[in-house]
Amino acid sequence: MATKSGVRERILDAAVALLQDAGVKRLAQPQVARAAKVPQGHLTYYFPKKADMLMGVAARFLEMLARDAVADAPSPGEQLAKLAAVMTRLVKDRARTRMLLGLLVEADSEEELRLAMQNGAAFVRGSLATAFQLPQDGPEAHLALALFWGLGLQQFLMGEARTAKETEELVNRAIRMIQQSAQG
Repeated sequence: MATKSGVRERILDAAVALLQDAGVKRLAQPQVARAAKVPQGHLTYYFPKKADMLMGVAARFLEMLARDAVADAPSPGEQLAKLAAVMTRLVKDRARTRMLLGLLVEADSEEELRLAMQNGAAFVRGSLATAFQLPQDGPEAHLALALFWGLGLQQFLMGEARTAKETEELVNRAIRMIQQSAQG
């Protein structure tokens, strides 16, 4: 028999997978329970409301972001090299962009989720600020976050119309632009 935390993790894994694969339209409790292979009652035990499940998914999303953080590289040059690799991978990751979009749509009507997503954005902005040696809450850090989110959305819309090399070049150009702005 699965442990309580094992069931909860299976439910979250299923919710994340559904959100990544099909977006928010498939993120209903019956679909999640079916995908997790648990009775609906188990799902509602752990997540009584859809908002509770969304908070769990948002926490999982933030864990994913934290694993990709660039702040742990030892030098600024290594941080920027890691940043380029991480941002290229994230910009090309349609499933993660779909997940972010789904969470943002739901955050429009769920205050607690909106606050969690704002905290996630602050974490990413802080990671970018660290990598670029920018003030944590300065305008350049906000613009860096907006630039990379915009690249991810653009890539999501373009699909396979943009090559991996073109995407990598855009990320590298964005990095150079932010560096120039930070220096100038």
